[in-house]
Amino acid sequence: MLHITILMVGKTREAFIRDGLAFYQKRLQPFLHLTLKSVREEKEAGGLAAEAIKVREGQRLQAQIPPRVYVVALTPQGRQFSSEEFAAWLTQRELEARPLTFLIGGHLGLDPGTLAAAAERLALARLTLTHELSRLVLLEQLYRAMTIKCGHPYHV
Repeated sequence: MLHITILMVGKTREAFIRDGLAFYQKRLQPFLHLTLKSVREEKEAGGLAAEAIKVREGQRLQAQIPPRVYVVALTPQGRQFSSEEFAAWLTQRELEARPLTFLIGGHLGLDPGTLAAAAERLALARLTLTHELSRLVLLEQLYRAMTIKCGHPYHV
């Protein structure tokens, strides 16, 4: 069974997104072992520059990356997949028998050091999504990919 950890900056504040995350976590249980973990977001007090904020948040994310995992950073500049391509990509990761860790930055994104720590970069869409909504979209796409792998008509 595929093991996936999603590391993200900050708490999920919007109730509808929390509800959606819980919904997809439950639906994903038969397909994979999923862990969602948040790290503290950096406060924008004291005139701290955006890059410094991203670096601090990135350090927190990197400190939580489990050993020997395949790390994927979510960034608008990342590789884009169709749902079918994403399902095939996940199948390949599963065949490698390495757990996956997805990194989702805060509202400022990920710093260059954190992006460099990733084996791969993934974009969920060409559209701009909030970092909270990205969490929900990722879980929905994971569920869609799992159903594609099983031949379920959900993806049609």
